[in-house]
Amino acid sequence: MNSEVTTVDELLETLTPPGRRDVPAGRIRNAIVTGGDTGIGRYTALTLAKDGCDIALTYAHHRDDAELTAEAIRKLGRRVFIQHMDLTDPNAAGPAVDAMVRELGSLDIFVSNAGQMEMNVFPDLELQDMEKLFRVNTFGAVLAMQRGVRYMLGLDSEGEESRFEEIAAMARKVLTGKVTSPRTTPGRVIVVTSVHEHIASPVDTVYTMTKHALGGFIKCAAFALAGTNITVNGVRPGEITTPMNDAHPEDALDTKRKLIPSKRPGHPAEIASMIRYLASDETDFINGISYDVDGGMSIGGPMASEGYQKVV
Repeated sequence: MNSEVTTVDELLETLTPPGRRDVPAGRIRNAIVTGGDTGIGRYTALTLAKDGCDIALTYAHHRDDAELTAEAIRKLGRRVFIQHMDLTDPNAAGPAVDAMVRELGSLDIFVSNAGQMEMNVFPDLELQDMEKLFRVNTFGAVLAMQRGVRYMLGLDSEGEESRFEEIAAMARKVLTGKVTSPRTTPGRVIVVTSVHEHIASPVDTVYTMTKHALGGFIKCAAFALAGTNITVNGVRPGEITTPMNDAHPEDALDTKRKLIPSKRPGHPAEIASMIRYLASDETDFINGISYDVDGGMSIGGPMASEGYQKVV
């Protein structure tokens, strides 16, 4: 079958992907980045600001680091707001998101990055340790995203409860044509998980469990929001040179890792680049998926094998 496109002008008209059509050029997007004080969150906030977004970022413990990130964002010419949010109490998520959206005025992008890592190994697990990590990495993260999505959809955010079934009901109505989406521009939710969303880590069982849970959430949330012009995707970092890993970003240039195909850990800006892409208007057709940005760590099983070690 021959193409229906017969002229150069017709061909060039088809170059713009559907997600970018009828979207005002040069509009300012508003983004929330949780855990934006250091590491991946910091570089994500800076990258989105450089891309023309106004930013609200959260911190749990390091206000000074958050202020430094904010100062850099202002230097890039964007508005920025700092909000304390400690997800060891998941109920803190809603009020924190409320405050950030009030400052921003609206919400287009939500990057869920805040999290903790602790070394807990089966079969020596304690309930209180599991509860603590799930509160931060899973329960608090999901509640924060849920609140953000309500704002993206224009749902009533007043009151104490945030009812996810209202969002799902709206999505079903959109899919059946009973209502049109309240969003005329793309909304983006990006969840920073880990390569341990889908591969085991023998030294941090509970952390791996929390990231697996987020992987399931990404798929379910993408279905729930189908047709609303909001996509939900994940980024799965490998070893990244951040304070969580007791490293400075520039250590990525000098640190050697023989069992990672890229032979080094990653720089947080390399994760931020993928987040920037997923947050763009060009990714309407990417939904409910997580991407490894790990230097090949997740495919590197053969490199850790005894046979490979003998070869090298």
